[in-house]
Amino acid sequence: MFATWFGGVRPGLLATALSILAFDYYFVPPTHSLLVDGEEALRLVLFAITALFVFSFVAAQKSAADSLRRTRDDLRTAVHDLERINKALQAENAERKRAEQQVRQAERELQVTFDTIPVLAGSYQHDGSPDFVNRAWRDYTGLSVKELKDRRWETVIHPDDVARVESERRAHLATGMPFQTEQRLRSADGEYRWHFFSRVPLRDEDGNVVKWYGTGYDIEDRKRAEDALRRSKAQLTHAQSLSKTGSVGFKVATGEIVWSDEAARIYGYESDTKPSVELVLQRVHPDDIAIVQREIDRARQGEQEFDFELRLMMPDGTIKYVYALAHLLKDGGSDEIVGALMDITAAKQAQDALSKAQAELAHVTRVTSLGELAASIAHEVNQPLSAIVTNGAAGLRWLDRESPVLDEVRSSLESIIGDAKRASEVIHKIRSFSKKTNPEMTQLHINDVVDEAVSLIKREAFDHRVTMRLQLASGLPSVRGDRIQLQQVIFNLAINGVQAMTMVADRPRVLFIRTQLLEPDQVLVAVEDGGVGIEPENLNRLFSAFYTTKPNGLGMGLSICRSIIEAHGGRVWASRNSDRGMIFQFTISARGPDG
Repeated sequence: MFATWFGGVRPGLLATALSILAFDYYFVPPTHSLLVDGEEALRLVLFAITALFVFSFVAAQKSAADSLRRTRDDLRTAVHDLERINKALQAENAERKRAEQQVRQAERELQVTFDTIPVLAGSYQHDGSPDFVNRAWRDYTGLSVKELKDRRWETVIHPDDVARVESERRAHLATGMPFQTEQRLRSADGEYRWHFFSRVPLRDEDGNVVKWYGTGYDIEDRKRAEDALRRSKAQLTHAQSLSKTGSVGFKVATGEIVWSDEAARIYGYESDTKPSVELVLQRVHPDDIAIVQREIDRARQGEQEFDFELRLMMPDGTIKYVYALAHLLKDGGSDEIVGALMDITAAKQAQDALSKAQAELAHVTRVTSLGELAASIAHEVNQPLSAIVTNGAAGLRWLDRESPVLDEVRSSLESIIGDAKRASEVIHKIRSFSKKTNPEMTQLHINDVVDEAVSLIKREAFDHRVTMRLQLASGLPSVRGDRIQLQQVIFNLAINGVQAMTMVADRPRVLFIRTQLLEPDQVLVAVEDGGVGIEPENLNRLFSAFYTTKPNGLGMGLSICRSIIEAHGGRVWASRNSDRGMIFQFTISARGPDG
């Protein structure tokens, strides 16, 4: 046991203890009275106790030293850990301070941003009460945040909008859904302007609304523009209805069509009908479908201008006349044709009535002109009739001879036949000229028309001592027109020229009538007189109705001439002759009025 116990004692300590015991045994003198065996035993006991004490003390000291060393080591470790923790806490504290500074900086930047944006912005508590608004809000309304929190914000809403806005606000607070509304807001200077407000919720992890954020935009200009657009659209719709003009649009690539209410009405559909090419073609007159298809093909080929007429056949069988005028707008791959569609049915009917009235008036004018030329006409008819009488009498005398001279009789009869034909032609021309007929467009040779018209006024020209000179070009293309109406134009212009030279005495009275090729498909007819002419300022009034330079004239002749020529697709004008008198000219196309 001792060996076991002493085994844990350092060799130095054990040697010290044995040295003390040996010294006490050999150098302390023995006592002979009580120190025989008992003393020796007591000494050994004391020595043993002392040794045990020493050994216990030494062992306790060693244990304490070991414990102190461990404690010191633990303290050093703890101190090291505390130092490390302290450094980490210091770093974390520094990071937290930097984060707090960044948060404050971000808040300041956010505040500046909110105050800089040109819209009304704010945040609201979960119950909808405001807790922050930006500078734009405050500057516009003139209210502080405190005044807004005290529900003073209701005072800046237009009175007519308060009830509606409050009802919408309560509804969106109850449902937690985003909120949008338009309302009029009063500015600090008292002006109400429309604003669009939008508010969205901020929710926590459980989905509960913890905050609201909202913005308001000034839409006064947009509202005014919308009102102006609505008024403009209403005015356009009303104007289209009054003028019977609709607007249309056609997407070239897709064939998509859009039209206005009036355009739908023109086609005979309800205003909410979705238009299509098929619906349009359903209304087009069967004889005019080729026209529409031609214009669609032209659009797909890149043509830019469109101008045409067509007829629509309505479900009840009535016919509408429509005039279309459109233009191609290029926009990349989505080119669109936009234009106007006009119901010209009433205009067509009026034009037909006008044409009929003009035809009536032209007929009256022709008859009146013939009445004025009654003496010349009578002379033209009397000449062949007198020749017939003379030749008849001569024939009878040749037959009354004892030996009839049949050759002379035959010659007289041939002369009679020729004079009868000449008289018949005069009557035929007069009858044709005075006959009331509808215009008949045919292919004509303009030189023949001139000859026929001139033959009616030869005697009138002779009576006025006017020489007529025809300068008719050869090889002219045929023209398309109404023979009688074109004769009337030439007749009127020639008669005016003859009568314009009545007072001329210092120069020859010559009337020139010329024809010439103006363009490959256009013929010009000119009537030139040597009369007194008219003042330059009156040139533009010559073809106006009821304007005349004649004392007893009605002023309808030249007006009728203009109507006839324009109906033939040509034009008529007048100019002063470079020498003296006037030149009246008109053109007529080989293709006619539809060319």
